[in-house]
Amino acid sequence: MKNTINSKVQGESVSAGGLGELAVAIYRRTWWTLPIAAMFGIFAAFYAGLIPLHGANLSEHGQFGDSFGVLNSLYTGLGFGGLVVTLVLQQKQISQQEKQIEAQQKSEATRHFEASLYHLLEMYQITLDEVSNPKGSICKRDLLKASTKRAHKAMKDEGVHSIPHPIQDRYRAKALQPSDQMQLDYLYFRNFKILTVEIDRQSRLTETLKSLLSHLVDRLPEHLDADPYRALVSAQITHIEVSYFYLVALAFEDENNLRRLLFESGLFARAALTRRWRVHDYMYREFWGYDVRDFRRSSGIPMNDKRVAAAINAHAANNGGNRLKDPWTYTSPRIAQAKPKNSNR
Repeated sequence: MKNTINSKVQGESVSAGGLGELAVAIYRRTWWTLPIAAMFGIFAAFYAGLIPLHGANLSEHGQFGDSFGVLNSLYTGLGFGGLVVTLVLQQKQISQQEKQIEAQQKSEATRHFEASLYHLLEMYQITLDEVSNPKGSICKRDLLKASTKRAHKAMKDEGVHSIPHPIQDRYRAKALQPSDQMQLDYLYFRNFKILTVEIDRQSRLTETLKSLLSHLVDRLPEHLDADPYRALVSAQITHIEVSYFYLVALAFEDENNLRRLLFESGLFARAALTRRWRVHDYMYREFWGYDVRDFRRSSGIPMNDKRVAAAINAHAANNGGNRLKDPWTYTSPRIAQAKPKNSNR
């Protein structure tokens, strides 16, 4: 008996719940008709006279409505003002959305650039680790070091690694004599000849470096500062590799892109601090249009050029006009200034 009563109560509750859900569903579908019905109801009430108005006929009713013209103008102005405020707020919202989208795009571009850069750095290190000579006895950076060392030794043994000081002076003064130019041309020729033979051209490693530097130089997003990324890449490349690529870019005519990337990435600044010869600086300027000496950094002397020049002139005046030939430079006695051999060729 009790179970029967509970079943009936539960059934009635379910029926009531179903009716409630049905009513809510009908309301959600037809709620928009309620304001329309209300307006029609108010209009019908006015027309039927259920709502009292001033006057006995429609003409007097119209005069009574016209008396609210000021309020109509006020409401119209308020409505227009509200529309303007709405447009301004919408414009601000759109502007904020555009800024958010732009910030998101910059963040995504930065993330993609950095991920690709780190991947290319990893690929460069892997490629470098796989470099070896045919016998496998020399590998990695040791192979690059041996290659540059062998080229330097060959040029030094032949005596084509240095330029006589008188020719250097006339070169700086742009007063080279025909014989000076011929001697320089011979030095250039022999250096090109030796480099193209003695430098082991590691094409795979060179192409990997070019991909890395191209990403750094050509694909850097406009909103990013290049200096931190250049410093990062430079820190991952040792002076051994810089010296090697410096000679590769110098020796081979088809390495225009490598020269450009070394220049624009700032690695030429690293090359300016490595072991290199003045004849190679001249060759870079003469044949490829790059002045490596422009990348020289300050020697650490806390004196500007103007102050140094004044000191040099004062010293010469106090010593009867005697002065060093080139007081701006110093050549260690350990560096032999050998004359080129077979210069009559």
